[in-house]
Amino acid sequence: MTKGNFFAKFAVLKLTYQKPIEWFRRFRCFVGTIVVIISLIIGIAFGVLLYTLPDIDNTSFKELKAIAKKKVISRLQDKKNYYKWTKLSSIHRDYLYTIVMAEDSNFFKHSGINYDALVDAMAKNYKSDSYSYGASTISQQVAKNLYLSSSKSLFRKLQEFFITKRLERKFTKNQILEIYFNIAEFGPDIYGVRAASYRIFNKNPKNVNAAEGALISLLLPSPRRYYYSVVQNHNISKKQRRKIKRVLSDMRFMEYISYKQYKNYLSYKYF
Repeated sequence: MTKGNFFAKFAVLKLTYQKPIEWFRRFRCFVGTIVVIISLIIGIAFGVLLYTLPDIDNTSFKELKAIAKKKVISRLQDKKNYYKWTKLSSIHRDYLYTIVMAEDSNFFKHSGINYDALVDAMAKNYKSDSYSYGASTISQQVAKNLYLSSSKSLFRKLQEFFITKRLERKFTKNQILEIYFNIAEFGPDIYGVRAASYRIFNKNPKNVNAAEGALISLLLPSPRRYYYSVVQNHNISKKQRRKIKRVLSDMRFMEYISYKQYKNYLSYKYF
């Protein structure tokens, strides 16, 4: 092989190997550019998200109560609505705990988000191809009812997450509970546990027992629909009776009620 042929073949071989290397470099540059753009978009979106959050760190409990009252009063239609702000000390302990057991049994254990329930709800929603199952804690419901709309967008859920974390960091569990018990909807034009106890059992919240509280808790998933079926038509389904039994069973397990009370409440005559 002549010297000229050798260099010619070497040049061809070099070009052959240079092409894949050049394509790899271009691909790496392209991917890097995409990553930078995506990171920039995420950073801007995160900045916008944080900017839209309320200043909870500088909000007092008195101010939080004022926000909650304003929200409820703006929704009320009937002047005879029985709405009045009620302190936790003015609610019977059994009434209070039946609502907690029904809505968020781990309320006093988690830091605002129940991740196990969240994963479980996501799996159920995926299987049913719907958004039928929720995993909102009481703290999340307070965040949503005070500051957000009822939309189900990802941006709104992220806002709810960060607001919930800030609420839990700033306020005590009892303060969050007091807000919840005064803004929760139990039926058409029925907001707060005081209105619910008067409208359904004509009782002061101090006198509502565990069985009555368990029935009231049935209304929370869909207040207007369940108020019509349960309270107005006295129709308690088998599924709802199982929920009442489960709530009372949890109350018995936590020793909030005695075994004798538990047995009596299972056959409680509501209407």
